Amino acid sequence: MSRFSFWGEKTVISTRFRSVFAAAMFSMASAYVLILTDNVAAGQLVGENAVVSMTLVFPLITFIIFVSYLIADGLAMMLSYAQGRGDRERVNQLFSMGVLLAVGVGLVFVAGMFFFRENLLAFWAISPQLMGYARDYYNGLLFYAPLMFLNVFFYTVFVAEGQERVCVIGAICTFVVNALLDIVLCLQIGVMGVGIATSCGLLAAVLVQLYFLNGGRSRLRFRWYWHTKDVLYGVVYSFYHSLDTLFLSLLPVALSSCVISHFGEEHMIVVTVAVNLLTLIIALYTGLVDCLQPMICQYHAEENLHSIQKTMDIGIRATVLISLLFTALGMALAGFLPMLFGVRDEQMIAETVAAVRCFLLFIVFLGCTLMYSNYYIYIEKRNYGALLKVFLLLGFPYVGMEMGALCSMNEMWLGTGAGFVLAYVFNAFWTGSKGKLFLDKEKLARQYSYDTDCTTEKVVALSRQVAEDMAVADITPQQRNLLIVLVEEIGTHASRRAADKPFQMEFSILLGEKNASDLTLIVRDNGSPYDIIKTAQQGKFTYQDYFIESITVNCLRRVYLASGDENRMILRIGA
Repeated sequence: MSRFSFWGEKTVISTRFRSVFAAAMFSMASAYVLILTDNVAAGQLVGENAVVSMTLVFPLITFIIFVSYLIADGLAMMLSYAQGRGDRERVNQLFSMGVLLAVGVGLVFVAGMFFFRENLLAFWAISPQLMGYARDYYNGLLFYAPLMFLNVFFYTVFVAEGQERVCVIGAICTFVVNALLDIVLCLQIGVMGVGIATSCGLLAAVLVQLYFLNGGRSRLRFRWYWHTKDVLYGVVYSFYHSLDTLFLSLLPVALSSCVISHFGEEHMIVVTVAVNLLTLIIALYTGLVDCLQPMICQYHAEENLHSIQKTMDIGIRATVLISLLFTALGMALAGFLPMLFGVRDEQMIAETVAAVRCFLLFIVFLGCTLMYSNYYIYIEKRNYGALLKVFLLLGFPYVGMEMGALCSMNEMWLGTGAGFVLAYVFNAFWTGSKGKLFLDKEKLARQYSYDTDCTTEKVVALSRQVAEDMAVADITPQQRNLLIVLVEEIGTHASRRAADKPFQMEFSILLGEKNASDLTLIVRDNGSPYDIIKTAQQGKFTYQDYFIESITVNCLRRVYLASGDENRMILRIGA
């Protein structure tokens, strides 16, 4: 089989992961660049104090992002489970509830931010000058919440639907609008203009997404549908999944409080640069999590353990690579970062560079443990996944930073990073003999997974392999013969369709818990959609279409499902 550079064999799963990965990395990196652009514009056009004041408002922004994922993630997980079951009506219901929830909660946030403005800003005991900048930036963000809620929800749904390109187009529009307005408005009205530019960038993305939804190019359909119990279930799922975003909003508060209490307000710029770097890191890891979420949830709904295992192998490999590349790049550019944020004092520059380099040493442990914590939530081990997030992003780092701060600023950052290592070690110790993926070993042994390119030679070889494996499997002779024929016929059919544009296939055979019980065959491909069953029933068939349709007519379940980046045929074969 052909290979990617580090993705391993080119399979249906690796191709899908790469597609979502590229879109997610672009979207998340763009989201960070917007924050960076805001800080750079304020630092260069207004001054260092403006950047510090924006950092104080940043926990509120992060909390809004947390609520946006609280709205989106649970419903998106339920939507992915529904996709795994092939229930399109349920998908549309969940999508519609998400839109209504995002708009409703967004309007509540607008009202709350307007009426409780002074209460929220009074949390920080800072100088009048910093408070003036913070208030201006806050005022520019009054309509930020509903736009962020809609943008994040649409993003998660489009990724689950295999329509990542819409997310990329929206991210490009957001960046262009935000970057241009940052300069224009910041020169005209100062820090408030930066907040307004951020909101306008999000508005541009939402308009692109709405255009796509209403343009007939999406299979999603809005319904005036509401079911409170479903929404509450979604919020519960989201809460577990979105804890990393919540803790990301609390960690800067803890760092800021620690620095102010131990070293003084003048050292806050160090936290500003480090928090911006942490935000980029988490954004990249969130992009990887977005790759895992629709795939793991769908495979979990199918009880397809081999596909789960293959997806996580790719996810962890990508996490390690990104972490190492980011560490190397960050170490090389650490001396440039303080000046980018308008820092001029030599001592502050030195402290910031040291803090960045201390922090970067440990991010590979942060990334891998974050992947596992979210994975546990996807496979419905939510309590353990949430506990691991508490230890990773708040508990261990907080203890480490406080202990390190007793010695020096550098030790504070080293202590924070050591907290990530402790969380990784805790997870390895706790999972123990069960394995980090918590896969049922007996069920895994009763499942088979095969990847192949769609060529005649590869399909014939695969058919022989399936025949050898099924010869020793605990299934009936009728099931064995039907499986061998189906693999060869469906594979040959795909190889003919792949003559002009080659693609890959995955055959998953899931045996029942008892010997000689019902089994499931799941066939995936990443080619153009082609429903053999529907084509044969409509009378537009080739002989091979007719043959496949006729030998599967007595299957207990027979369904074909197409999405933006893969197609599935699910056949349940009785004993």
